[in-house]
Amino acid sequence: MRLFLIIIALLLGGILVAAVIGIQYEDTIEDIPVPADGTGCAVSEEVLPKPPFGSIIPVEVDMDWDDESIWLGIISGQERDRLIAASTLDSDVIVECDTETIEFLAGGPNAQSETAFTWEMHEDDRYAITGQSGLLDENSDGVLDGVIGDDENEALVTFFDLSVNAHAAAGPTLLVGLGILEALTIVAGFMKATK
Repeated sequence: MRLFLIIIALLLGGILVAAVIGIQYEDTIEDIPVPADGTGCAVSEEVLPKPPFGSIIPVEVDMDWDDESIWLGIISGQERDRLIAASTLDSDVIVECDTETIEFLAGGPNAQSETAFTWEMHEDDRYAITGQSGLLDENSDGVLDGVIGDDENEALVTFFDLSVNAHAAAGPTLLVGLGILEALTIVAGFMKATK
């Protein structure tokens, strides 16, 4: 029985150390839409990746891209729906772009730097929204004259790839729980040893 408690204590200790250190991985999110010159903002149609472990293990993500003329933000599904419904551009990707009225969850035109920012993945749907720095006209409600498109109703977009460096480490609740289990196992082991 004492050997069993030692094995359990070692396993819990290893899990606790791994939970503190966490996991780091790199990935690329492809085909993030960018509005063509003369348009507003582009909203991605694809949901951004969700944390693989749910809310138990938070995943903090560093997002980087190469083009300084592009800004990137993260918005909720509700904000995406609101922007599409309010837009007069008849597109599910290109919307009018008054950045002062957009509710960014992270990033945006005033992000940490011009080509990078950090955010925490969430279980709810999150979408990328992009725009081009210096293209917006104060008198155009966020859209310059002459929206470019294949026809009168469809605005053009280009695409770019987003580099993601993610770090997952256990949250405080899980760490406390593992710590308590480890302490209880060690105490039980000492009690068995002293009998």
